[in-house]
This record gives sequence, structure tokens and C-alpha cells, in this order.
Amino acid sequence: MRLLCLTNLFPDTSQPWRGLDNATLLHAMRTERPEADIRVLCMRPSHGFWTGQTCQLKPRAGDAVLKPTYHWYPYLPKFGGMNDRLYALAVKKALKSLPSDWKPEALLVPWLFPDASGVNRVPELQGLPLLAVAQGSDVHQYLDMPARKKAILALGQRAHIITRSEDLRQRLLKAGASAEKVTAVYNGVDTKTFHPGDKMTARKVLGLPQDRRLLLFVGNFLPVKGLDLLIQAAALLNQEIPLHLVLIGSGPLEAALKTLCETSGLGLDHVSFVGRKEASEVAEYMRAVDVVCLSSHNEGVPNVLLEAFASGRAVVSTHVGGISEITSAAPDCNFLAKGRELTTYRHELSKALNPGVNEILLSSYANQFSWPRCAQIYWTRLFAMSENST
Repeated sequence: MRLLCLTNLFPDTSQPWRGLDNATLLHAMRTERPEADIRVLCMRPSHGFWTGQTCQLKPRAGDAVLKPTYHWYPYLPKFGGMNDRLYALAVKKALKSLPSDWKPEALLVPWLFPDASGVNRVPELQGLPLLAVAQGSDVHQYLDMPARKKAILALGQRAHIITRSEDLRQRLLKAGASAEKVTAVYNGVDTKTFHPGDKMTARKVLGLPQDRRLLLFVGNFLPVKGLDLLIQAAALLNQEIPLHLVLIGSGPLEAALKTLCETSGLGLDHVSFVGRKEASEVAEYMRAVDVVCLSSHNEGVPNVLLEAFASGRAVVSTHVGGISEITSAAPDCNFLAKGRELTTYRHELSKALNPGVNEILLSSYANQFSWPRCAQIYWTRLFAMSENST
């Protein structure tokens, strides 16, 4: 099968973390079916489209087998309901970069709007099986926006939509999507990279304190991640238990978060902002810490949750999105804070730290969420759609 993936969420050398789960999925699909010819058109928002600038982004070395090419697409923040039409315009142009003798037989498009909704508008791609992927905010936020909701529901009339949690699936069904056209499929986890290990050895390697309890956050420093709750709760608990908070990631709120660490009483001597890290480095940090923390306003089923469990580490999180779908069955690891009360979140942190979890049982539980299994489900769906379209 010749499979074309179109998405703005795919890594490049300048942003190797962007859409990493999508790249991992495609590699897993390629491993499951080596005979498949998978290619990627990565569409990035930029005014460069209007000026005719060539997108100079380059793929990571390991992604070259997917033959990704990078293209600008126009994006209007204040007129968001039009962005699927603009995306379609850019895709029509980007399709010309494909070899003239290479025609896709199926389409995979992560992110419902504008990506999948835009692809749905491209005449050259009509009639092809279209598998769209809902990742989180494209459901949580866009279904409350009339123009985007209309485009997403129109997409569902043609495409099959995979959601990365059952919560996202239910939200789409409530909005009017057909149950037969929406399937929940969890992401996988790389258990060769994320696995238990000696905590103190990892701390020594990373230069982290060995005489404190360690908390870890991995992600973007964005408002939706609700990091103010985590920092304030850590500051409160630090009055009882010596703590150190490690934050992996970056984003526009970094300066404000550092200020909050100081004003909350946690102090920068109890916090490490370590920037973005490769997966192998994130795994080492997980082995070093006691608890992995999420404090988001909304989520699907974030990869960091599965990675933490595979590493044998407890997760404390706000009770949002599809997180409880995974934690409810995890052995002795259901530390979810309902609401955003500071004392409630602090209480869940305290519970997770004392007495801890059985890391071997927790890691074994995470083994069921494998990338090969995930890839098999995607292929099964694509081939079923192809048979139905002939």
C-alpha cells in the first residue's frame, strides 16, 4: 500500500519533539508492513506560503525512510474557521512535490482541524480512504467553535476517525459523529527505552539530589498544562517533605514559571529546568524520580503517562480527559485529583510518595500498550477502508 501522511505534527531537526508520537507510529507501521511505501507531507503554518518562500526544514536522520518533505501553509488565527480551506490550498501545491508516478492509495492525517478537514477538501484526494486522528485539543477546544465543529463533523461523513482516548471518542459522539466512524486506539510505549532501573544510580548520572523526594514533569510550558497547580502543590508539600521538582520541556511560560517557583516558596534551589530531552534521556530521568506529575486542564491519554508506568513510576494527575482510562486499572497507582484545589493535589502527591508503588507490576501493566499492537490496528482499519472503497 502507498500511504500518504499529511500533518503539521511531525518532527524536524529544529523541533525534534514536534509530533513525535506520529513519527513513532509511522515507523511502527513500517516495521509491521515493510512492503508498504509510506511518505509524509509535513505542513507547517507560516506566512511564507503567501510570499512563495520554500520551507527549509529538514527531517531527523532516522525519519529519512519516510521521505518527508516540508511545506508552508497559510494560517489566520483570528479567522480560524477558514483554516481548513487554506490548508487544502497548500496541500494541492504540496502534492506536486511527490514523484509523478507515485499516487497514494490511502491517507493518514493526524489532527482533525485544519489538517484532516483541509485534506477532505482537496479534489485530487477525493475517493481515497482517509484515516484521521484526533489527538486532544482538536476535540476539547474545536468542538466549541461552530465553524470548526461543522468541518470536523463533515470530515466524519467520509473519514474514519481514530481518537487516542475513549473520552475523546465520547466527545465526538456527543457532538454528532457516527459511532461506526470513530474508534478509540491508545498510543504505544517503547518498553525498550522506558523500563525500571536503579533510582540512585540514575540520580548520580544526572546530577540530581539523592536526599530528597523527586517529582518530574515532561511536556510543553503552556497554559493548558496547568503547571501553576503542580508548582504550588510541590511548594506546599515541601514544607513537610524535602522535595525537588524537575521540569523537562520548554515553552512561552518558562520565565513566569521560574518566577512562580520563587514566589510560591519552593525556591529555584528545589527546581531544575532542564530543557527538552531525547526519549532516552527522559527515560533516565523517570528512573531517577519518585513520581511523574501532570496537572493539565485537559488531556487525551498523554504518552508521558504510559512512559512513566513502563518505567515503574507512579503518576499524579488532575482527573481530566482519558487519563483515568489508563490509571483505573494500573496496580496501586490511581492518584487523580478531582478539580484544581491546591490541597487536593498536594494530598495525591503525598499518597503517591508514601509508601510508593510496585514498579515491576506497574511496568508489566504498561507492556500491553505496545507500538506494534497500535500499528496493527491502524493497518487493519486502513485495509478495511480500502476494501470498502473498491
